[in-house]
Formats: sequence, structure tokens, C-alpha cells
Amino acid sequence: MRTIRDIDFLGDEELRGRLYRWSLAILGLGLLGGVALCLSGGANPPAEAAHLAGAGGLGWLLWLVALAVVSIVVLPVHELVHALYFRLFGGPGTKVTFGCQAGMLYAGCPGLVLERDRFCIVLAAPALVLSAALLGVGSLLDLPFLGYVAFVLHLSGCAGDLLAICEISRERSCIRCEDTERGVRLLGV
Repeated sequence: MRTIRDIDFLGDEELRGRLYRWSLAILGLGLLGGVALCLSGGANPPAEAAHLAGAGGLGWLLWLVALAVVSIVVLPVHELVHALYFRLFGGPGTKVTFGCQAGMLYAGCPGLVLERDRFCIVLAAPALVLSAALLGVGSLLDLPFLGYVAFVLHLSGCAGDLLAICEISRERSCIRCEDTERGVRLLGV
């Protein structure tokens, strides 16, 4: 195997700039989607606030607190989903490490090499699993707009995973990916 390219999320400033722009773009699209949802009658934020407050007037405050709590809780859960898929595809001896660098939480298996498609599944799993959970639980609790806003915030935080998937997909000669301390190494023959 030869190295085709290293994707370095910690040291590549141009890549970090793209990551930031992707995150903002997801937030912007989410804002537009939220406005469309409200205008179409698919979401009613004032009714959700009233639902949370019961008879009291603290609905918006409770709504914001709930959003903050969900947004904080989802961060480590996101990394645990990565860890679960690393273990699933890496096998029983796979050692997952956790940490925080440059403002990003991470779960990793430095040195683990997976087939390209499996590595992309590891990257995509938290975005898919937690998006479905946030939207579903929001609906079940009769708080669909809260679930939607939490989903958008989480998805914007998945920008690095999504960007890595795009970079891997663009590199046609890549057949395997190696997790590294700083990102992903694309490997080919």
C-alpha cells in the first residue's frame, strides 16, 4: 500500500477553513429549512414553548435549556457511535482512544486500516444515527422543532466527518483508509 494523501484536520489550515465554511453552510441551510417548516405549518415553536412550560410563562427558557442540554449530551454520544463502529469493523482487539484537540472531540484508532467503504461508514454513522434519533425523539415528545434545531446543530458539527467522506470519495485510487492522530491517510496500490 502506498499513501495517496493525508487528510490533516489539525494542521491543514486551508482544510480547517473549508470545515468552518461547511459548518456555516449547514447551519444556513438548516435555518432556511426551519423557516420553511414554520411557514408551512410543519412546526409551531410558540406551541412547543407553551407545551414545555405547562401553565407557566417559562416555556422559551425551558426550550432553550432543553436545546443546550441535548446539544451538550449529543457530543460525547457522537464519539461513542464512532467508537462502536470502529470496534465493529476493526474487530475485538481494536483499541479506541478519545480526546479533544483544536476544539474538536474525537474518537480514534490510530493505525487502524479499513476498506474505504467501511471507513466512510464509521465517519457517517453518528450523523445518520443521531440525526434520526434527534428528529424521532423530538417528534415523540411533541417537540418536533426542538428536535429539528438540535438535528441542524449536530449536523453542522458533523462537517468534518462529511468533508472527510467527500475527500475520500473524490480519490478514486483510494482502496483503504488509515485512521491517524491528525485525521485520515488514504491508501492505494
